[in-house]
Amino acid sequence: MKKITLLIIITSFLMSCKQEQKIDFNTVSSNFKEYSNKIKKVEYNIQRIDTFSRGSMVWNNKGYALIEKKNEDEIYGFSFYGKRNDIDEEYLYDNDNGFEILRNEKKYAIEHPRGIIGSPGGQMILQHIFYLDSVYKNVELIENDDKYILRYQFENDTVFNVTDILKTIELTKDNYFPTKVTISSKTLGNKGFTQYILSDIKINSDVKKSIKSIKESIIDFEVIQPEIDEPNAILNKKFPEINLPNLLDENQIVNLEINKLTLIDFWEVWCGWCIKSFPEVEKLKNKYPEKLQVIGILTQDKESAIKLIEKKKTTFTNLIGNKKLLENYSVNSYPRYFLIDKKGIVRKEYFGFSENIEKDIKLLLSE
Repeated sequence: MKKITLLIIITSFLMSCKQEQKIDFNTVSSNFKEYSNKIKKVEYNIQRIDTFSRGSMVWNNKGYALIEKKNEDEIYGFSFYGKRNDIDEEYLYDNDNGFEILRNEKKYAIEHPRGIIGSPGGQMILQHIFYLDSVYKNVELIENDDKYILRYQFENDTVFNVTDILKTIELTKDNYFPTKVTISSKTLGNKGFTQYILSDIKINSDVKKSIKSIKESIIDFEVIQPEIDEPNAILNKKFPEINLPNLLDENQIVNLEINKLTLIDFWEVWCGWCIKSFPEVEKLKNKYPEKLQVIGILTQDKESAIKLIEKKKTTFTNLIGNKKLLENYSVNSYPRYFLIDKKGIVRKEYFGFSENIEKDIKLLLSE
């Protein structure tokens, strides 16, 4: 009798412990953060289904995505490559630059970095893949055999008249990675719905592709220059003062003085046409050594840039620019050149290298 009583007590205790170990939302959230912090890059296949607020149209698209975490990125917090299966174009975002790649034509165009997430490739990107929502009305946790399901409810958006905002996230139990995300809401009473279903997920060392390798694969592609709606606001104005580090010696800050005709060359390592134009830019520097100042400016991949200019035996000065500088001069495609007269006035802008640069140099030197 005592043995039976003891067995009942032990069984009750073990069952009690098991109940106490039942996981809650805070634990799931904490574990998700722990695993997410370890992720550096991820790739997956995806199916995205969208129904719109009036329910008259349904999109059902499949594709592929590669995401590399980049905490210093101010727009998304990561770089990405995305491709939808039903179109030929590929889309890439890295270092504040968006690319639309036409691989069959060996061309690419520069896209606005904030708009590229809405491109066909950008639609394959699950933006909140590395974090869970922290602002919500309430959240419910459901535990299944192999996954945790988080059901969020959010406050109504009174500005845009969006109500009944719900999000469901399914996380695997082994690494807390999201495999399905469903978002629904009503706009002016009409329901809309978006669902992401991820498969063939690979993380960190299992990922064989990289953003860098994809950028290197397009280095010889032709750049599709943007259509110009209106002249750059910097034209016919004083060129702003520049104080930038020298690429070859970052401790040396170059205070760029415009006291003679100056050609500014904005370029990047991944831009094949920039590199192909180096010899032509170098020729101009050597042809007008006393009358023309040539300055190159880049913002990315400094180590590769140094190796490149050494290989090309480039002698004109190169400086390390920044995002603010590019914004000031409206530089969003490469290569980009500015010709500045000896009074510091921006006289010409060029989208890609052309013979017109030297023609304009001769014209300004004759004034």
